[in-house]
Amino acid sequence: MQKAVGNQGAAGRRGVTSAPVESVLVGIAFAALFTLWWVKKAEWSRHEHGTEPGQRIAYADPPTIPPLALRGAEQSTGFRPDIEGLRSLAVLLVLVYHGQFGLLEGGFIGVDVFFVLSGFLITSLLLRELATTGTVSLANFWARRARRLLPASGLVIVVTLIASRFMLDGLSQRDLGRDAIAASLFVANIRFWDVGTDYLSEGLRESPLLHFWSLAVEEQFYLIWPGLLVLLVRFARLSRRVLAGVIGVMWVVSFVACVKLTQDSQPWAFFMLPTRAWELLTGAALALAGGQVLRSNRHLAGVLGWVGVAIISVVSVAFSITTSFPGYAALLPVIATALVINAGMQPNGPAMILKTKPLQWIGARSYAIYLWHFPMLVLAAAKWGTSGKIDSLPVGTRIALLAGSFGLAALSFHFVENPIRHSRPLGAMPLRSLVMGSWIALIGVGGAALLINNPPALSAGGVVAAPTLVVQTTVPGETAPQSTVSGATVPGSTDPTASTTLPATTTTEAPAPVADASKDNPPALAALVAANLALLTEALGTNEVPSNLSPSLSNSRNDLPQIYDNQCILEVGDNLPKQCIYGDANGATTIVLFGDSHAAQWMPALHKVSVANGWRLVVHTKKACPDAEIPTSQDPNGNDCAVWRRDVIDLIAGLQPDLVIMSSYRYKQVGSAAGRDPDVVWQEGKDLTVAKVRPLTTQLMLLGDSATPQDDIPSCLASNLSSVGSCVSSRENAVRPTRLAVEREVAQKYDADFVPTSDWMCTDTACPVVVGNVLMYRDNSHITATASEFLSPFIEAAVKSILG
Repeated sequence: MQKAVGNQGAAGRRGVTSAPVESVLVGIAFAALFTLWWVKKAEWSRHEHGTEPGQRIAYADPPTIPPLALRGAEQSTGFRPDIEGLRSLAVLLVLVYHGQFGLLEGGFIGVDVFFVLSGFLITSLLLRELATTGTVSLANFWARRARRLLPASGLVIVVTLIASRFMLDGLSQRDLGRDAIAASLFVANIRFWDVGTDYLSEGLRESPLLHFWSLAVEEQFYLIWPGLLVLLVRFARLSRRVLAGVIGVMWVVSFVACVKLTQDSQPWAFFMLPTRAWELLTGAALALAGGQVLRSNRHLAGVLGWVGVAIISVVSVAFSITTSFPGYAALLPVIATALVINAGMQPNGPAMILKTKPLQWIGARSYAIYLWHFPMLVLAAAKWGTSGKIDSLPVGTRIALLAGSFGLAALSFHFVENPIRHSRPLGAMPLRSLVMGSWIALIGVGGAALLINNPPALSAGGVVAAPTLVVQTTVPGETAPQSTVSGATVPGSTDPTASTTLPATTTTEAPAPVADASKDNPPALAALVAANLALLTEALGTNEVPSNLSPSLSNSRNDLPQIYDNQCILEVGDNLPKQCIYGDANGATTIVLFGDSHAAQWMPALHKVSVANGWRLVVHTKKACPDAEIPTSQDPNGNDCAVWRRDVIDLIAGLQPDLVIMSSYRYKQVGSAAGRDPDVVWQEGKDLTVAKVRPLTTQLMLLGDSATPQDDIPSCLASNLSSVGSCVSSRENAVRPTRLAVEREVAQKYDADFVPTSDWMCTDTACPVVVGNVLMYRDNSHITATASEFLSPFIEAAVKSILG
């Protein structure tokens, strides 16, 4: 599932790492200075008390602790070849999965194997120290973690930032800088969770540092778990049996939260420590049991180890990005990993394969291999692939890149990872390692700040005129021209009727409308479409990104409808409707906008015409929730969207509006709908909702989905500043006529109106991405707020035709 939620890696991001870079730099610098002061203070303290580095201070009355007799894994300080081999198996699963060869669609479970291994190894180490000394030196523990993890990860972050300058477009460089800050500060999982819950970013290019999310989960565990274990054993003085019960309670709480949130908010369950802690605690519980549960029957333990290997192998093939993960599904790889660890070095167990030299070599370098492989794949795809997709690279290229990651891993392991990990000067005093870790984080943040604050050019130069829509047309059979509101709002203007265009005066006889699945356009709208076909055709000839592009590429991600700032579009997991009112709050005509973010994208246009006409506009929108009753990837069981739709329909019943406008993105089929004809599924789901809404409103409009390009348009334009046509999608690829036809049929069945929007933004052959100086898309599917207002005459013509 890493890819399923990992596509969000390059979005216009908000959240924990969206604070100004300068503030982060100041914070890190302060932390580094504080650490240096702490080092000096510790040195003064040693001189005062006459202690040497690494020497413990003897207390007059040392605290008593409960007996923790050493067991199994705690007794053994020796090397475990079986665990080294298991590491290699885990990283190979991840590599094949990220290589997108279609072989191991569930290879993402390699991360779960790592989680269990980390929980087992770290807890074994801590329990050994507790049993032998009565406490845990947190400074020593964190110093060892800093030497083990940070030099290699810091090196990969810096090299990735440097490489991105040559291989990524300007927008992706800026986004990567923010990812690098999060990765350097051990909060990459929080950043990608924030992006993962942002439906706007779905389908965008992946971040080269996306895989750092799992490292952040482990690092957060390393920060919390040792201190908690000391509190439970040394201060609370829990016995081993009681400690096992406490771990069991934490395991249950974390697992229940994981299952629940996988259904309600899958990105949160996937990325965050509280819902992943049970996997690490599984390893911790096994460590508390001494590393082996079946001591009395070692032969059976060996056999079960093979069962564990078999389960890992099967689920790596059977699982896919459509699997509801982690949830219950994660139990299989977690339990399987515990079985393999439990088998240990039994002669009849999987150790006979795991201890082979190739797997031992890979296992020793598994951390470095994991770090290097993903940036190599993503950067190469961004530079030479189609739409930045890894699977668009030739298979041979992907194999070569993965092989190259082994080479880089070998070099960094030999020259960076191992020398620093075993450095005597650093190991002599923990604070030296902690200071080193602070400076590694500071270097990563500083490199990211340089990338963010020194972006490459995002235009090809030159100023172009704002586009002018023809808004006065003659409808066949009528003598008076039809008049509508024209133009796009000037950036920064508060007047919803402000326009960047000159008054249009053209009058034309409407030819046949552009071909579409519906051909349902009322006469006034058909005439408007025909009159502006020439403008779209001219836009297809645009070659250079203008310097006065509106919105600019750098601000394209933030060109959102105002309902985002007002929190009037609900997030994934939030299903309590908010009845937000816009336009003229006291207007005699009430219009309701109902749907997902593809309905919300028309809010700027509707707000503009509602103010101009004195209409009352009520907005009910929710990310990733279509108006059709179907399962989606972010709500496969319908627990989130169904509740919201039900409550919104109840509110509509109380409003009895004059018009309800429904619109949604075309979703892929998942869950119970997987494998079925998508148009049939959509028709059934749409029918269920329309049947409930239609009796509650005087008029009902089904607004066809906007044309959706094949690529993230801002990033594509940033990479093709002088060849805009490279980012233009054909109409065939951007419009789904069969889906539009389905919606038309549902509308006819319930005496509703269906209005397509694809003719508003596409010619017969293609869909321009820049019209005049207006940027049409803010990502790979949503139009910008500026474009929405620019297209408002079409919305007004449609609404007026339906309202009569």
